[in-house]
Amino acid sequence: MMSSAVPARRSILVAVTIVAASLLGACTTRSVPPVPRVAIRHSWARIADSGATSGAYMEIDNNDTVPITLVGASSPDAGAAEVHETMQQDGMAHMMPRTELRIPAGDVVTLAPGGLHVMLVDVRRTLAVGDSLRITLRFSDSTSVVVPVPVRAP
Repeated sequence: MMSSAVPARRSILVAVTIVAASLLGACTTRSVPPVPRVAIRHSWARIADSGATSGAYMEIDNNDTVPITLVGASSPDAGAAEVHETMQQDGMAHMMPRTELRIPAGDVVTLAPGGLHVMLVDVRRTLAVGDSLRITLRFSDSTSVVVPVPVRAP
């Protein structure tokens, strides 16, 4: 004849095993941070004297499924920050302001010397190698991204 204690022990053992497995699973599961809609990589700015003009460069990565449009920039370290594009015309380089910069869905736009860049006008302090500044990028959907920008020699 079997004791009623054996099935009760089995039930308790099964319950303890289920609880332990659940706790172990919870401890080993890592939460993955969400991918930002707009990611900025490889930012840097040129050295400049106070009162001078500098350029800032970066990659703007649109991780969204819809295009985004960069409509402006600002920096507490400059009198003005404007998106410009360097273009060749009649063998001469000319910089033209860009009021909008469309970034297709899932694409990366590179701001680099000799092309698109953020022009920093009337820099408020000397920018030396090793310094950094902040640039805020504004997009047409009212999103703003503050970008830390290290200063380096070209």
